[in-house]
Parts: sequence; structure tokens; C-alpha cells
Amino acid sequence: DVKKAVQDILTGKCFDNGTLCSSEQALIADDVISATVLAELQSSGAFLCRGEDKSRLEQLIQNARGTLNTEIVGKSAARIAEMAGIEIPAGTRALVGEADGVGREHPLSMEKLCPILAFYTVADWREGCRLCIDILTFGGLGHTLGLHSNDDEVIRQFALKKPASRICVNTPAALGAVGLTT
Repeated sequence: DVKKAVQDILTGKCFDNGTLCSSEQALIADDVISATVLAELQSSGAFLCRGEDKSRLEQLIQNARGTLNTEIVGKSAARIAEMAGIEIPAGTRALVGEADGVGREHPLSMEKLCPILAFYTVADWREGCRLCIDILTFGGLGHTLGLHSNDDEVIRQFALKKPASRICVNTPAALGAVGLTT
């Protein structure tokens, strides 16, 4: 249910401007629904940063040491966009950047603690499963994973293979991890 999943993800990511460490950091979508997810994100108040906007956002996320720029923590999407020199529509809830890797050289893959989401497109849930492990290993080993699926076997496989202490299914991860919606 793409519409519900996007609403849940934005609810979790935007709650308290993303300061909960269990808030969603990256969104991974299967290729067959990727365009639908991006369209739903945009119609739900997310701004997709591309080109120079994406570069500016990535530069703002990291400081000179390659760690999180604490100046963005807990700031609104509007304030972060202003800091990055990105023009966004009024009412923007979150900033989204399409990511192309995981690690220090890919700032969007970091834990950001603000309303910024990395967006990845994968061929299928198996590739998404591997990418989740990479992301968790880089910046959230043993922490939280949010999963949106109606396929019990996919949910089971994610639960069995992820290095996460909490796996929240079909709920905002930030709120499910603290027990509000689970």
C-alpha cells in the first residue's frame, strides 16, 4: 500500500523534525513501484532534490571531518533548505535525495536526525534486503528497521536477516520503535 507506506514514512521522519534515532533515514523501493513512491512522496509534501540541489544538500549533511553536521539536527525541512541554498515550496515536510551508494562518500546514507531521506531504487526485495544490511552496517548496526509490505514471506525474510534490534512493520518506524503504534 504505497500511499499508506509513504504517509507512515513521512510521519516517522517528520515527527519532532526527525530527531529520534529510530526515525527513518532511507527509503528503499522496488523498481516496479519506485516512480509511484516518488510521486506519492512529492504529493505528500516531500521535495525531491536533484542535480545541484542534491549536491548542496549532501554538502550540508556532512562536516569537514565527514561526520554529521550537527547544525541540521532537529531543524525543519524549510530551515535546512535555506541553509543549503535550495528553494522549496511552502509546506515542504521533508527533503529527499536519490542516493547511489552507502558510506562516507555518500552523505545521504548517513543517520541524519532531521527531515532528510535518502531514496534508493532496487530491482527487487532481495536486493533491498542486502542494501538494508549495508545501510544498517554503515550507520545503524543493531538499531531499527522499518518495513512496509503485505507479503508475509518478505516480512519473515527481513526479520530473519537484518542486524536490527527493532523491526517495525507497516507503521512509522520512529513511533513504532518507541511503542506508540506497535
